Amino acid sequence: MFKVEMIRFYKGVDYQEYRFSLHSFVYGKNTRGKTALTYAIDYVLGSSDQLTYQGLDNIDSIEALLKNGKTSLWIRRTVNQKEFYYRRTEGSEYVATSFQTYKDNIGLILAEKRNDKYIQIYSRVFNEGPSYRSFNFLNYIEEKGLGDLLVVFTKAKDLKYSIRMRDIMTFFFNFENIEKLCEKEILLESQNKELKNLTSLYQEYNSSRLQQINLFKELRLDYTGNYKKDYKSFCDFKNSYVRKIKEQSKDLVYLTKASFSLAEEIKLYNYMENQTKNMSERKERVKRLLSILNDVVNEVPEYEEYTRFIKETIERLDKENVILSLTDYGKAIKQIENEKNKLDAQIEVLKASATELSYEDAMKKVGILEHTFDVLKKEVDVEKYNVISEEIRKLKEEIKELKLAFDVGRIKKFNKRLTEAYLKKELDIQHVQDDLKETDFSLEFDPFRLLLSAKHREKEQIVSFMPGSMARQTHIQLLTYLAMFEYLKENFSGFPYMPLLIIDSANQPMGVDSFEKMYPVFIDMAEKIGIQTIFMSKDKINCVAKEDFIDISNGLNKFHKS
Repeated sequence: MFKVEMIRFYKGVDYQEYRFSLHSFVYGKNTRGKTALTYAIDYVLGSSDQLTYQGLDNIDSIEALLKNGKTSLWIRRTVNQKEFYYRRTEGSEYVATSFQTYKDNIGLILAEKRNDKYIQIYSRVFNEGPSYRSFNFLNYIEEKGLGDLLVVFTKAKDLKYSIRMRDIMTFFFNFENIEKLCEKEILLESQNKELKNLTSLYQEYNSSRLQQINLFKELRLDYTGNYKKDYKSFCDFKNSYVRKIKEQSKDLVYLTKASFSLAEEIKLYNYMENQTKNMSERKERVKRLLSILNDVVNEVPEYEEYTRFIKETIERLDKENVILSLTDYGKAIKQIENEKNKLDAQIEVLKASATELSYEDAMKKVGILEHTFDVLKKEVDVEKYNVISEEIRKLKEEIKELKLAFDVGRIKKFNKRLTEAYLKKELDIQHVQDDLKETDFSLEFDPFRLLLSAKHREKEQIVSFMPGSMARQTHIQLLTYLAMFEYLKENFSGFPYMPLLIIDSANQPMGVDSFEKMYPVFIDMAEKIGIQTIFMSKDKINCVAKEDFIDISNGLNKFHKS
């Protein structure tokens, strides 16, 4: 099992040492260095922040001994952040290394067995490799956030942590979907590559086809979309440079007016369609309201006259809806649009006929057409392009949905375990005994918003509420951290998180009596999960074992300049 065995503050060759048990209890009044110790531990364990906390002055470096039951690792880091060292055995010399290698060595001692599946999926989804520093928010309960259930993890109050933590919670509580997400993103990447290969050919093909259609209109050639027929028409024109004069039954002015008239008709039908839709929706709302009203007055005999009127009104509305539904505006609009398209095609032909075409212009257009036929002669799988484009669109929608879909089953199981850990009948603490009396009481952790609330029954409904009193809130908060470690052990074994929990001033919101009763519960749960705990307290409690007690009453750092 992983453990921080020892930490030393160095000044030259002199040092001050602290040794930690599996469940250490650090005692000291205010301003004696409890919070400073949490910063020192975090620093030597790979924090990128500078070590500037009050009381940690006048030291050159910090050393730590880490163990995991099979091997040991000594690490040492200078306060100026420029030198990093490690060694594997007590008698060996320290080896200078880079900051990254320094952290990599710490990561290697954390898990005896890495789960590469989790690591690969995490790296794929979040585009970065996970390390124990990624989950640093699990290791510290800071004094400034004690008892705040609106942001359960105290480090989430800092913006630099909050976004990352939400991504990580998505990974932990949406893992089944994350696996699917990973598979779909791999497929999306493959489809995008295939589409990219087709795109340049398709774009040139499509552009040439549209250009060809326009040139055929300008030259008054019949365009069919059939390559062989269109190429023959082109060759005939190229040999003679004579444009066919089509019979014109209607002049340009007439056709333009007719097209405009049909456009106005389409607008009118669209307006009527929208009005009908709105009217139908209003009538449906009225019907629902009348039905509710009918249920209300139906049980009172003297209201029979009103009930009959309501029923007649509903029947009349039903008949009106039938009449409205008889008109298929969509079909009518489609027919008018088809007719308008035919007129617009005739208008284009007449415009082309009215345009003078010089021999030089004709030669240019012939040259462009020859190029378009060369392009269209190449095999371009337009159907495949459209199929892949549609598959990519669907994949993007599925990926978006998967990212938002939390695994409700995992969350429910987590909250059930958290509630059980909190509602211990044998725990003689007032707020626990009060909540045991509540009907359908439960704790509800929201992993996406990182907040925690409670639920209980009020009359016929289960309602959410925010638990009161700092003692209750801090109690629940500590259990949430422990429950997270338990959840990770059961579901993400081999993942690179550090099984360490440091709690700064946990007793402060609780009072000595309550804290003394709760402390063994925390330690027992941590023991079963397999994580090391370091409690910082300004009060002594009787249930702490002698080997766990660390007294810093005289100050944490003997090199500190007062």
